[in-house]
Amino acid sequence: MFSNNRFWLVSFLLLSASMLAMTLYPYNFSPPANGTEWLVNEPGIYFNGGGIAYTDKGPISPNNQVSVELWLQERPGSKNWGPRDIFSFYDGKASPPLLIGQWNGRIFLYSRFESNRDQKWYTFFQSKERFQRGKPHLVTVTFGDGEKAIYIDGELANKRSMKAPHTADIKISGRLVIGNSPLNREGWQGEMRGLAVYDRVLSPTEIKRHSAEVSSQGMGVLAEAPGCQWLYTFEEGNGNTIKNMTGGYRPFNILSRMYSLPETIFHLPYEDMRIDSLSGAFATKDFWSNILFFLPYGALLSLMLLRKYHFSCFSSFAIVITACGIFSFTMEFAQLFLPTRVPTMLDILSNMVGGGLGFSVPYFFTLRHG
Repeated sequence: MFSNNRFWLVSFLLLSASMLAMTLYPYNFSPPANGTEWLVNEPGIYFNGGGIAYTDKGPISPNNQVSVELWLQERPGSKNWGPRDIFSFYDGKASPPLLIGQWNGRIFLYSRFESNRDQKWYTFFQSKERFQRGKPHLVTVTFGDGEKAIYIDGELANKRSMKAPHTADIKISGRLVIGNSPLNREGWQGEMRGLAVYDRVLSPTEIKRHSAEVSSQGMGVLAEAPGCQWLYTFEEGNGNTIKNMTGGYRPFNILSRMYSLPETIFHLPYEDMRIDSLSGAFATKDFWSNILFFLPYGALLSLMLLRKYHFSCFSSFAIVITACGIFSFTMEFAQLFLPTRVPTMLDILSNMVGGGLGFSVPYFFTLRHG
């Protein structure tokens, strides 16, 4: 059997084809429909857990402080059990400059600029009280001047000093994304009736006043608020564009289907090893699964080289690592044609590590048994 060239070729091709098929599954060349719809007879849009809207990519002056006001309502029966992304800036990196979401009924805030080693990043800074369903709430988040805070209906829900080692390095910029993570993995269920983004930290007095004004007059009353860069009142009622009421710049787009936003293709590995705020878990989970995935590939290839073709150990190892890198790159490149998939350098690196570990099995077997 070991001397049969056809056996080796067929085994290797079958394993390669199986791995490629498993990687590209479920073959979603046509992305799912965008689960975003306009509210009837009132301003706002509803996200059903599979919806997203985002602004165009374009120049934006980065800020080291920001305030965001969201007028939200969570419907009874909404399934926002895990961490769900409501609003984020997205600049193409593996982790967002700023993210506002909901987990277990509470509003949470996350920024990659903070030194946070907590694995459950979505529990690190959140509102102390639960988000009451069935009624609209004005959620205000401030980030800057060394502090971060969450307000609900004008009342302080939590406040803490920022854990940013270099405040001057904070640059909050990028696309605005609502209703989901940029990779369509953490869809939120609920109604959004307004959004305002400021280039400064709002004072507690302003936040309380805004809450009273929005409750009685709607989000449009904030158009003249100092520092308001983007204001969306969701009054269109139909169509696929949400206008910025402070000017024609940066409208939201509601595409008919769900597309991820991988602006930076093939992140450097150290970027992917950050807390993966887009999937709600450490990227190291995928790292280890990819290592296990490529173990059989490295083992079979090294067995061929060592026992069939009698390559030296060093040459066999070099060929295995190179082959794993090329094959992994091919699989990641193929994911560029799947609208909801995002290739990363971390996957290629972990696959090469898995192939190298797979090499060790027949290598030691060959040394022991000749």
